[in-house]
Amino acid sequence: MSVIRRRRLRTRLRDERGFTLIETLVAMVTGIAVMGGLFAVLEVSLHQSTRIADVVQATQLGRQAMTHIVDELHSSCIAQNFTPIQAESSATKLIFVTGYSEKAELAEAHKDEIVFNPEAQTLTDNVFNSSGGAYPEFTFSKAPNTSVLIAKNITQSTEGTETLKKVPVFSYYEYAVTPPNNETRSAASSTLVERPLPKTGSFTAEEAKKIASVQVSFRAGPTSGSGDVTRKADLSSQATFAFSAPSSEATIEAAPCE
Repeated sequence: MSVIRRRRLRTRLRDERGFTLIETLVAMVTGIAVMGGLFAVLEVSLHQSTRIADVVQATQLGRQAMTHIVDELHSSCIAQNFTPIQAESSATKLIFVTGYSEKAELAEAHKDEIVFNPEAQTLTDNVFNSSGGAYPEFTFSKAPNTSVLIAKNITQSTEGTETLKKVPVFSYYEYAVTPPNNETRSAASSTLVERPLPKTGSFTAEEAKKIASVQVSFRAGPTSGSGDVTRKADLSSQATFAFSAPSSEATIEAAPCE
């Protein structure tokens, strides 16, 4: 066999020898690394999509509850100088008289007791129908006529950076006795100052008469009940009781429903 033919045969045999064990191992490790990276990206994408879906759902459910409360509060000024907020209202219990109805016209006045239960993480609306009386001395049934669960997976919002402070679900405001810093104000919201809760935690009838606004704040979670804060939504809204802005250029003596 000639030298040239032997060389050609060796070259052909060398080309058909395949991969070595080391080359095979390197290819396997590379493939596993690539597959691992793809699965990691897929897992992150699915987690992010689920988190966003939970936030959207929590926001929607929270807004429904907030709209329910605020709509009723905005219908609390039944008449001039009426006192909407009732005794025993606190940071977790809001009691007020309203004429709100889902019908086109205002319904008969009734008392609402919206309760936040931190253990059950719920907001419940207890409705007491009128049992007699007339403005301004209404009387209501002793037991709630209806009780509606308006939201689940509800917790308190927090504020602050280093030290987190829980925000009350219901915060109360009254008209400032004098304009802030002796400035001239015209908007009702600029004449409000926060009214701290009494030592007992709830207002008396006389204390409740001065309340001109209520701020509702809470953190809503998705139906899954996830404890992850990033899957929840913080909501806050304030309802002011006034037919018109009180005069803030002098001593303010306006009633809640001026």
